[in-house]
Amino acid sequence: MAERYRDKRIEVQLTDEEKEIFQRKFEMSNSKSMAHFIRKCVLEKEIFVIDMDIFRQMQTLLGRNATNLNQIAKRVNSTGIIYRDDIEDLKKQNIELSKEILKIQQILARNYIARTD
Repeated sequence: MAERYRDKRIEVQLTDEEKEIFQRKFEMSNSKSMAHFIRKCVLEKEIFVIDMDIFRQMQTLLGRNATNLNQIAKRVNSTGIIYRDDIEDLKKQNIELSKEILKIQQILARNYIARTD
């Protein structure tokens, strides 16, 4: 391989804490040089962008489910009665949540398969 000439420079300023973390990671990497370590980190690593909307939707569904469950528990504890509609609502919410989790699993599986091909 022909020798490479690198004439482009990038400068980064760090706080003391950031520099300590950087130094620890550099030492753990067993890289030949700091420049080699930085190039390896930047040029050889994939960047993942995650759409968090589906997780926010799941969080909303979980919150609603927990709220409904608490309301049902309070009613049962105070009256000793549980309504079929309350149970059906919880079942519907659990089905929605399960569908969202399945969507996430499918997306992750597709991305994993695409990266391993």
